[in-house]
Amino acid sequence: MRLLALAATAAILFFLSLPARGQLLPRIPPPDTVKYQMKDGSFLAFRQVNLSMGEIGFEVTISSNIKSKNGPRLEFRIDRPKGKKIGTLKIPDTADTTFNIKLTGQLRHAFGIHDLFLVAKGEGEFEISGFGFIHNYYAER
Repeated sequence: MRLLALAATAAILFFLSLPARGQLLPRIPPPDTVKYQMKDGSFLAFRQVNLSMGEIGFEVTISSNIKSKNGPRLEFRIDRPKGKKIGTLKIPDTADTTFNIKLTGQLRHAFGIHDLFLVAKGEGEFEISGFGFIHNYYAER
């Protein structure tokens, strides 16, 4: 009797987990196809980033088609969107191709765990499709 009750409960839970007729399951795109449109004032936030693991910079994958002379820039700020600025990158015209730009230097002003914000400033729009850290592999352990 217990085996029958257990089988019935499992069957009910299985059917409840299926989508209703006519509904589609949400499609999650692969990570390399996600692009974030950036313009003046928009930002991307990364919560609780440990900046004390030997990082010497950031690498951002962008694409842009900028026609203005006063092109956009990307500011790296900690703790909040208007927080302490730890670096700036000027966004070049990539003619809609994907391009990697790098910000390197000492991040000693951002040592520790912080919220990291990538804030767009200036005229023009661009897309960010990748972000990563540049590590100093020769740092003392």
